[in-house]
Amino acid sequence: MSGIFGVVENNSRVELDALLTKMQGVLAHFDWHQVETHCDQSRGVGLGRVGIGLFNSLPQPVWDESGTAALVMAGEIYNKQALHQFAPPELPDEQFVLKLYKKLGATFVRYLKGVFAIAIWDNAQQQLIITNDRFGTYPVYYGLVEGRLVFGPEMKAIFCDSSFPKKLDLTALAQYLRFQFLLEQRTFFENLQLLPNASILSYTPEKRHLQIEKYWDISQIPTLPASLTFNEAVVEASRRLKAAVDRLCQGNYRLGVYLSAGVDSRVILGLINPNLGPVTTVTYGHPQSRDVVYARRIAKIMATNHHYFAFNDGRWVQEFAPLHLALTEGEHSWIHSHGISIGGESRQLMDVNLTGFAGGVTAVDWQDSALWFAEDNPAFETRLFALLNQETTWPSLTEAEEATIYHPNLAGQLRGRAFCSLQQELAAYSHLSPYQRAIEFAVNNSDRRLFMNYVVFQRAFLEQRFPFLEYDYAEFVYALPPEMLAQRRLRRAAILKMMPRLAPIPYDKDDLPITSGQAALLRAKVTQKGKNFVNRHITPIFPKYHTLYADYENWLRHELGGWGEDLLLSERTLQRGLFNPDGVRSLWRRHQTGLEMHTIGKLAPLMTYELLLRRFLDE
Repeated sequence: MSGIFGVVENNSRVELDALLTKMQGVLAHFDWHQVETHCDQSRGVGLGRVGIGLFNSLPQPVWDESGTAALVMAGEIYNKQALHQFAPPELPDEQFVLKLYKKLGATFVRYLKGVFAIAIWDNAQQQLIITNDRFGTYPVYYGLVEGRLVFGPEMKAIFCDSSFPKKLDLTALAQYLRFQFLLEQRTFFENLQLLPNASILSYTPEKRHLQIEKYWDISQIPTLPASLTFNEAVVEASRRLKAAVDRLCQGNYRLGVYLSAGVDSRVILGLINPNLGPVTTVTYGHPQSRDVVYARRIAKIMATNHHYFAFNDGRWVQEFAPLHLALTEGEHSWIHSHGISIGGESRQLMDVNLTGFAGGVTAVDWQDSALWFAEDNPAFETRLFALLNQETTWPSLTEAEEATIYHPNLAGQLRGRAFCSLQQELAAYSHLSPYQRAIEFAVNNSDRRLFMNYVVFQRAFLEQRFPFLEYDYAEFVYALPPEMLAQRRLRRAAILKMMPRLAPIPYDKDDLPITSGQAALLRAKVTQKGKNFVNRHITPIFPKYHTLYADYENWLRHELGGWGEDLLLSERTLQRGLFNPDGVRSLWRRHQTGLEMHTIGKLAPLMTYELLLRRFLDE
């Protein structure tokens, strides 16, 4: 995937060129991945960047005129024109950013709008600066050992330094089994962390001083007038989103959209200027799923260059599991790997995917007033824990299951640790209102640590652009009250207003057309019930499409069963001393009976964690 990497130290106790070469080897996953490095052994500095040959075409690192500051960067800057007083806007992004740094220092990032990860080594200051955008769209992992700071877009880059210890973080394990993702900057290994989004990391190797400053959070979003009506919000949000899509369609790239039957991708597609020519759309899944059937209808109306890739069975999961693990390093369970199997084909069709990522605000999608308007901290913490555990992805381990899953030697340490760690993380959000706290938490955690991993593995094939993360649009939407956003209300209204011909095509979640007003919605529901009655009691004349585009639960009972047994029940797994063999076997048997729904969310993280251990500890 695209990103930045490097190492800085004071005493030059390692051969930096050899270390950078090793990092380059583990980060270049395909022959189209391009890597550039710079090594200065005398100063103890090595910098590099990896990309797929589309964005950031300027040779890196980029140096300032005096030759004292070097920059590596992944990503794009969108507001150079507005910052023309600091640097010529026509400069490439990398040179533009470096000039901003020279004039403004490390605070330059506060002025930028875009998606990026940037590292700058300043010889004059003898300091490394690493920073990222507000949403942390480019991961940067880092570790500090013996005064040497090593960083990269994947954990394995840090492990290229053989002196870095691989000690498991048991709190991370507890979080992963209860939430299916990790919180904040934690990784599966102690002393190895993910740079928080909207952060400035500075490191002075001579003093061994590392500091991280958070430069933005939700509280800095301007307050909207209380008199703002829903219709006014629809108009303004649509205007901002249209401006974002127009901006992100610029450049000599083949544009594409991963199209589903949801509302987010169809809105993006509907806002693309038709004068740009046919856009490529891609859909994957079960042939008779709602996503596949309805996306085909959307594509036909919009006259796109549409491509469909079938999931007739689940054998592709095991085939692509090593690649998915290599790119997401266990942070993304294999039940979220859909799309990775078609990355190579998609690369032949498009350069840039206008992704619907963050189209829904997770904090709003929870649909939980008890969270948004919590009376106190305990009410917020307990409600959020329940939502993370049961309603963010497939339901995870319950309290009772957690009591049976760990090895007896660890059960006392790990039971309840996930909730305690959640409480500790939420302490940083105490200055926010409950609703703002929910949004800030989702942006930093469920969005970034779970769903962003789709972007991570797609970036190995395609560049990604994010209309819903454009700052002007996101600031406006995150400032709206939850009742304007719940159930994609704002997005549905935008479809009805700006692209009404896409409204009759049902939304995959409820299989209902997008309508305005309660009367129209009631008519649609009555019609749906009538069709279901005819199909069930008279004759099945109305088509009924699958809700799911990928049937991971049944795949694990059939074609993936042998793979699952090896990962969960082999002696190699059970003798690690982490899990209770009886508890693991019980979960496996329960899943195989098919008598319970959603047991996949309890088993898949266990399987993925074992894959992680085999890759990082056993090899």
